[in-house]
Amino acid sequence: MTTPHDQAGLPWPPPGQRWTPVRIYNVYRIAIASVLLILHYTHQQPSLGQHLPLLFEFTMMAYLALILVSTVLEYSERLPRPNWAQPFALIVDVIALGLVVHANGGLEGGLAVLLLITVAAGNILLRGRMGFLIAALATLTVMYEQFYFATQSGERDPFSLTESGLLGIAFFMVSVIIQQIATRLERSETIAADQQVALDRLEALNEQIVQRMRTGILVFDRHGRILQSNPSADNAFATAMSGQLLPEPLRQRHQAWRQAPHILPPPLRASKQSPELSARFAPLDTSHEQLTLVFLEDTARIAQEAQQLNLTSLGRLSATLAHEIRNPLSAINHATELLREDAGDDSDRRLLDMVRTHVQRVDGIISDVLDLSRRPRGQAQRLVLKDVLAEVAANCHEDRKTRLQMDLATDTELRFDRGQLIQILDNLIGNAFRHGGEQVRVRVTHGVHSKTRLPWIAVSDDGPGIGEEQARHLFEPFFTTHAKGNGLGLFVCQQLCQANQASLSHEPADHGACFVITCAHPDRQFQ
Repeated sequence: MTTPHDQAGLPWPPPGQRWTPVRIYNVYRIAIASVLLILHYTHQQPSLGQHLPLLFEFTMMAYLALILVSTVLEYSERLPRPNWAQPFALIVDVIALGLVVHANGGLEGGLAVLLLITVAAGNILLRGRMGFLIAALATLTVMYEQFYFATQSGERDPFSLTESGLLGIAFFMVSVIIQQIATRLERSETIAADQQVALDRLEALNEQIVQRMRTGILVFDRHGRILQSNPSADNAFATAMSGQLLPEPLRQRHQAWRQAPHILPPPLRASKQSPELSARFAPLDTSHEQLTLVFLEDTARIAQEAQQLNLTSLGRLSATLAHEIRNPLSAINHATELLREDAGDDSDRRLLDMVRTHVQRVDGIISDVLDLSRRPRGQAQRLVLKDVLAEVAANCHEDRKTRLQMDLATDTELRFDRGQLIQILDNLIGNAFRHGGEQVRVRVTHGVHSKTRLPWIAVSDDGPGIGEEQARHLFEPFFTTHAKGNGLGLFVCQQLCQANQASLSHEPADHGACFVITCAHPDRQFQ
């Protein structure tokens, strides 16, 4: 059973496709026609076409002209290519070669074997019944030639067709074998094409996944040259990484990983303004060269997840603290008030005031811890910073407004929870006024980093500043330099920044103190 495709055989090759079976066969046709003509004209006593030289010459010239015309038409993109063109060309080949065999003296001339190649090509290009038709025409041609020359010579029995019969059997055997091979090859090509389409789709899908991943990905060779990178990695280093050498911090961590693969390298920063990155290396199996894959993960996201776990544990601890400590504190505070009413001299009152002050401080610490543990998860949104700063300035005390300078002209955008950002700024500004002295001036500036494109906020003052030893412990819980402080303000600010995938750092300054908040990109989506 054959299908329409089997009848038509191979489709006419597309204009841009080179060296298809059709074109290879055309080259063969041109070559064999040219060689036969050259041999015919260069021989002094022509052995080719010796029976009918004029028929040989006319047939070969016409045949060569037809081949050249069909080849030109094949390469033309404007002319239509009918489905009957290929069967017609093969039938012309059989007729032309039959005339050449006849002009050369029949089967004894030795050119009948050329029909075998035509039959093979016909069954590759046509398939099914059309391929067997070419074999049948070739068989009839050789049988006619043997019958004709046997009757002309009178030396042989015209019905003894042994030689032509064997050739006919060979033609049909070649047809069957070639069609089986061609069918299998076509099936293999179809499977390979389907697999290639699937691979292309999978590659495109992988490319989309890699390009959209928030995790930075780099692939580099054994010389440290980066072969491929995704946008997240380019943004982390604020430059296109593909084609460049591995940055020095990353190269050092790669060497450390090679020496101790089971030890996680320390985090790194591409610059002071860039986020902290965790690098994880993995070898790529390839037969060509040694490649390494590195994943760059923003530690702020990891810290955010750890923060949620910390808050859960802190909430359980806070519930215990509230029950076990606040009740005794209330009793101590109440007893202190009663004793203060009966205190006889000032020294007793001072001692009782000291007790009450520390009771209130402990109660404030418990309240802050409870607030920290009960704080709902922030709802980060795209904000215009000058609107938030205007609200912070409006909430500031009147006596501080004259000493507070804010940049309300620049339209910096960022992604943050609005309430938590206001809380952080209130805390930082309040700390600056509290520790900077009576005449301190506080300034809030903001902008976008030129390389990383990340928004930043700076809160600075012209006060006495922070010592180097104190700066190392600024963000530790319960560390304070103020008599009435509880040491949780900056710790809470840092936790809130991490919850919004931002970072809070203290930057050394020539005069006063400076705290910088580096925020996530406004287009970034939080999970």
